[in-house]
Amino acid sequence: MPLPVLAMMLCTFCIGTAESVIAGILPGIAQDVGVSLTAVGLLITVYAVAVVLVGPLVTAATATLRRTTLLPAMMGVFVMGNTLAASAPGFGWLLVGRVVSAVVHSTLIAAFVAAARDTAPPDRRAAYGAKVTLGIGLSSVAGVPAGTLIGNAFGWRATFWALAAVSLAATALLTRFPAPESPRGTAKPAGRRRFVLPGPMLLVAAVITLGTAGVFALYTYASPYLTQSAGFGSGSVTVLLLLYGLGGIVGNMVGGRAADRFPSAAVPATLGAAAAGLLLLALPPGNRWAVAGVFCLLGTAYFATIPALNNAIVSAAGPSSSTMALTVNNSAFCVGIALGSWLGGLLLARGNTLPTVAAAGAASTAAALLLALLHTRLRKAPPGPALPATGASHDTGTGTGTGTTVTGSGVPR
Repeated sequence: MPLPVLAMMLCTFCIGTAESVIAGILPGIAQDVGVSLTAVGLLITVYAVAVVLVGPLVTAATATLRRTTLLPAMMGVFVMGNTLAASAPGFGWLLVGRVVSAVVHSTLIAAFVAAARDTAPPDRRAAYGAKVTLGIGLSSVAGVPAGTLIGNAFGWRATFWALAAVSLAATALLTRFPAPESPRGTAKPAGRRRFVLPGPMLLVAAVITLGTAGVFALYTYASPYLTQSAGFGSGSVTVLLLLYGLGGIVGNMVGGRAADRFPSAAVPATLGAAAAGLLLLALPPGNRWAVAGVFCLLGTAYFATIPALNNAIVSAAGPSSSTMALTVNNSAFCVGIALGSWLGGLLLARGNTLPTVAAAGAASTAAALLLALLHTRLRKAPPGPALPATGASHDTGTGTGTGTTVTGSGVPR
């Protein structure tokens, strides 16, 4: 693995850990700062909202900066956010620290994946992007458990101090082995330009949202599903979640290679596998070890969708807009996670069983599969007649159709 890609993977490992580790230390925070668990839950909600709403704006505003300047500077902001959280005198400052970390989350991951793709040979771009997102998979397997153990042993502040220290080390490595600059160069355009989210790109974002929602409808409630429906003991849940994460690491690598070799088939195939896994888990449980195997394979299938969908959304937006496309991609994943968790909770609150939640997840992922097939068909359709230029300067990538406009200080890379 090239050293710049390794440095970026370590950075995404830190980002992924910071996003998710809060769930493991919520009780300690609530007890220490004197607020309810519901209030501490805002640390997760506000973080996600900041990622979704602010991420694309930050990407647009920083689009003309050189990567050698942008990425270490944003990692510095990320380190500062964790330092604020670790030293927060009260809940308000802790919330501020989380928001500071969140505002650079999407831009960093998007820029890292785009830079890794630029590092790669033409036939391995998705695989190199998957090497960077592998850091997120590793964070769920190693970073979050380690952060939770540190928090339980030394207090929740120690978790944030450790995150700040590891993130600072990763930033130093990134400075020593910088990411490559965008092939398009870094000259600033003459005036403010607009980035248009083309129709195909919005379609891929919808695929990401529905596919992720389907998986997380069940995964959010994985522990009660495995104990109440499948009959496992509580001690086995940790092992099964670890195996799910390890399956995800395998899926991430396989999905990256598949996206390079079979770009049109990778998204439908991975989404179809995830939908099939959810559907099997919705059936009346038989042999519990078969359930465990399907659950772990679900992790493999879901993580395989990530590089495939990364590749699809960059193709839909065009290479000149890859960083913005990947920022939208990350926001769509976050919306999908929130939507899936809400859907699962809603069904359970209305008296439905956990296998019913799995069935609803399968339906959502199947809907994503249908949209993915529609996207593939539209891409293969012959293009219509070219429209005359309107005089406005847009960075529309390779997509066609109308879309939402995000205004920034320049054309995103």
